[in-house]
Amino acid sequence: MGEETTPLLTVDNLTIEIAGANVVDGVSFTVARGEVLALVGESGCGKSLTSYAMLGLLPPAARRIAGRILLEGTDLAAMSERQLRKARGKDISIIFQEPSASLDPLTTVGSQIASAFRQHHAVSGTEAFARARDMLVAVGIPDADHRLHQYPFELSGGMCQRIMIAIALICGPRVLVADEPTTALDVTIQAQILDLMKQLVATSGTSIVFITHDMGVVADIADHVAVMYAGRIAEIAPVRDLFARPAHPYTALLLASVPRLDITPKANLATIEGSVPFPNEFGYGCRFASRCPLATDRCRAEQPPLFEQGGGHRSACWHINRVHELKENAA
Repeated sequence: MGEETTPLLTVDNLTIEIAGANVVDGVSFTVARGEVLALVGESGCGKSLTSYAMLGLLPPAARRIAGRILLEGTDLAAMSERQLRKARGKDISIIFQEPSASLDPLTTVGSQIASAFRQHHAVSGTEAFARARDMLVAVGIPDADHRLHQYPFELSGGMCQRIMIAIALICGPRVLVADEPTTALDVTIQAQILDLMKQLVATSGTSIVFITHDMGVVADIADHVAVMYAGRIAEIAPVRDLFARPAHPYTALLLASVPRLDITPKANLATIEGSVPFPNEFGYGCRFASRCPLATDRCRAEQPPLFEQGGGHRSACWHINRVHELKENAA
């Protein structure tokens, strides 16, 4: 296998428990060097918990009870907190959803970027600030010399998100986890941030795990997509393959609910009936069964494995050969 296809990051059977329920249950995926993997799903499906587990940042109520997180063969999940502090930022970084809640309002952005660099490099303050200035230029912030001395409240939401990207990338991590980094931004700024991230992947070879619920963003930035539902992977595929021929009912219905320009004016948008079950309502079978038009008794009683469809496309459904019916009915 060539170096370009060798997994840089492997999440293997990750299982996270909260109050006795497996809210992330046997999640596995790989990310190659320079690849963008989109982790997609509704709020509460476990995608953010998965991302936090990669950096050892789970909240106190959550506990990893199984699984490995391998970064070039080194298991991050087996590291001590001291070892993780050395790895965060240097080997794997994260951009959180809300920059206003992540940046220190009482510290200049230049100091915050420089501090992230000094965490892993024994350099002078002057050298760290020079590196911070270079990062501001790299993430497309104009008048970098002036911006270095400003506070987060003096900058727009889009600029604050660029600051978060600068902090995450200043030490050149191999993997960047982006937890819905464009959700709080307007469409124009969102497009700029996505273009910036694609440019960074192209120039630095950084791999990205991009957490989102927006299928439009997925189509724009991802190479591969892992669709999560109620803590499990429902489907994983190359992005074009997933959009062209979804192989799981949840994915098909999710794509059908995305607004399109060619729909009849004032027509009702497609929806997915029902709601996501609470963790204490998870049964033994497919967790989408209660909302799935194709569900049978087997679906409710027996969890389907991820069936290989060819070309890296896998789906956890007992009725893969009928999923096309949902797409045709929604057309």
